[in-house]
Amino acid sequence: MADGIYTGPAGDTIRGTMLTDTEKKQTYFNRYWQTRDLPSADARSVQRAELTRSLLGEPYNAYILEIGCGRGTVLSYLADAGYNIAGCDISSQSVADLQAARRDVFLCDVEHDDLPETYDAILCLEVLQQIFDPVAALRKCVQYLKDDGFMIVSVPNEFHLVSRLRMFSGISHLGHFEESHIRLFTPRRARELFAAAGLRVEKVISVSIIPPRMKWLRAVGSLLAKFSPGLFSLSQIYRIRQ
Repeated sequence: MADGIYTGPAGDTIRGTMLTDTEKKQTYFNRYWQTRDLPSADARSVQRAELTRSLLGEPYNAYILEIGCGRGTVLSYLADAGYNIAGCDISSQSVADLQAARRDVFLCDVEHDDLPETYDAILCLEVLQQIFDPVAALRKCVQYLKDDGFMIVSVPNEFHLVSRLRMFSGISHLGHFEESHIRLFTPRRARELFAAAGLRVEKVISVSIIPPRMKWLRAVGSLLAKFSPGLFSLSQIYRIRQ
């Protein structure tokens, strides 16, 4: 920011306006989905929703919140499956779109805003890598869990085999100006994060680097991801609690 001019990550400029940290992030994430490969992202989101459901169990009289619900793929999947779920996101555009679709969502910056109530489960899927202090975010979230509540958290494995090969070739996405990941996780580093936040892992599912569209390789990919998550998993999904 200089002379009252903010130039956002996507090149947008707002003159004469001193934006707060939250407003800067909103500017970025309002444009975030315009830079994504949506068919690929949606396929991964559906896969994540299916695995998250397996960690939640069958629908019951529980109230769930998804933090960073984005385009609402996971939220809609679980709502349509019978779960009582609300969502929140920092993108005002995403929230407006989901509210227009009659989803229970609200605007929230998890790093700065309080949550409106307590929940039986909180989902935080592919979010922690995009915030400055993930330890503080986790500690805040657990304060809004009911007795015996739990979180389901997914974080990417930034150094899987394909990523390592791309780095070796000099074409890594890490650190790119359009890349939103500012915290780089591995399976080991994720567990270090949970320990620092005073949380314990109950169960973990490793998500294969094999794309969901390659159904004939799904079983092999799942076995490889389970055997060596550091090399063959795209991300891990954890069920954690205090």
